[in-house]
Amino acid sequence: MSIVPGDLLLSIAAHLDNRADVFSFSLTSSRFFTTISSVLYRQVTLYSAAQCSTTLKMLRYRPEIARHVRELIIKPGYLSKPDNRFFDSEVASAAVRDVATAKVLDALVKFTWDFDDLPFYDDMWFALRVCCGQLRYIGTSMGTRVPTLRSHLFDFVDLQGFSLYLKRSFFESHLDIFSDDEQPISRRFWNMLMDKCPNLQELVIDGVSPFPVDARTLSAARWPNLRRLVLGDIAVDWLPGAALTAPEAKSPFIEFLEAHGPTLQSLGLSRSNVSHTRLATMSPDAVKLRSFTGTLEQLHSIPHMHKYLECVAFREPLRTREVTALAVAGLLQKLTSLTKLRISFMLHSMYDSGNLLRSLVASCPKLIHLELACGHKPSFQLEQFAKTIRGFSKLRVLHLTIIKYPGDENISRGASLIAMTNPRIQDFSLAFLPPAYPFGFPFPLITFLPLQFRSRESGSFTLTCDRHGLPQSLRAFERRRLLWPFGWDNRIGRGGTSMT
Repeated sequence: MSIVPGDLLLSIAAHLDNRADVFSFSLTSSRFFTTISSVLYRQVTLYSAAQCSTTLKMLRYRPEIARHVRELIIKPGYLSKPDNRFFDSEVASAAVRDVATAKVLDALVKFTWDFDDLPFYDDMWFALRVCCGQLRYIGTSMGTRVPTLRSHLFDFVDLQGFSLYLKRSFFESHLDIFSDDEQPISRRFWNMLMDKCPNLQELVIDGVSPFPVDARTLSAARWPNLRRLVLGDIAVDWLPGAALTAPEAKSPFIEFLEAHGPTLQSLGLSRSNVSHTRLATMSPDAVKLRSFTGTLEQLHSIPHMHKYLECVAFREPLRTREVTALAVAGLLQKLTSLTKLRISFMLHSMYDSGNLLRSLVASCPKLIHLELACGHKPSFQLEQFAKTIRGFSKLRVLHLTIIKYPGDENISRGASLIAMTNPRIQDFSLAFLPPAYPFGFPFPLITFLPLQFRSRESGSFTLTCDRHGLPQSLRAFERRRLLWPFGWDNRIGRGGTSMT
């Protein structure tokens, strides 16, 4: 094995299914580990304060490994309890600061802080900016705490990407922080993005709330290289004075989109950003998107872009009481280049889903990647579903989330049906949502009522076929999450490989 060329080892590692397999492969020998480290550590995601402390400390003392890290994602609260969040933020931000100041992250290009709030130690941003010379993409969360006027978060220059994820607690107390030009924090935030980062290519300001944050200042920005823009519940569309009565008048945000038309390829909107009537005022061919996320009405209002779209995602579930399967299919048929679709439905009844699935098959013949979710009511029987999606002749990736049909197969059996009927699908996942409780009870308050604790089952599957294209093996990892009362949580996972 010592004579195996390094490029062949890298090629093998690149084709393995998951990071666990890559790690196992790397442990074959010290030479294998040294060679494959560039694949294994290209992206590092840490899910707890303990992982941050242990892994980042290791990277401090192993520069030959740390030099391969190009993307670092920190999620210190993912596996922790709410009462430990303050401590987790302190430990994780200190660990990031320490590994950055060690100057071993030579190749780090993208860093993301994904937590309920800002990092405890603000000088973490200073260490990243000063000691990681290749860093060009920054992402952070913001909750109850907002940056101080002297925060190092606002000191970055010449970023190519910036992401801001607003948590629920932020919307409850800081709705005007990005709109009031009199606020020093607002001025520093927009000054960093609009003046210090003229080459910005990606901007994400995301969050979900019934009360959107006012960020109209965004419409005044101009980034000649902007390629991707994602906005959550952020209010950016407005018209001054009498212009509100002119139906054809263009708002500053529409002018913003048209100004970025030559480069903008991916756009994500929410209902809070711009109404579909205003979106329709955009000049034809001003913007040629390849990817769009938004509402059904917004997509319908930009027919001149339909022929260019390759990826479409609906931000909100479509309610079958309000929109028919034919209406959705009629719109999707116009997307002649569509290869990737994410769509979800709230079913009015158990009988809404048959025509729904057939209409999707008929309207999206080029689909390669499908993410489909149906909630509120049981939807598809898995055996019939597996037969119907054979109409997707080019489908390779499938993610299905449904409420289990009464008496239907379990996760394992359902996955086998999909694999045997559709051997061309390489990767797919299947998830069963818990049904709604009768009487609205979250758990059985009265012991003699025939109610059980709910559970959420899911599984990830990778299908391997022989040289004749027939199913050979199905690699599986299944999870079951019991939804206990009072916020208790219990996760059960198991993996394996079955021969078919």
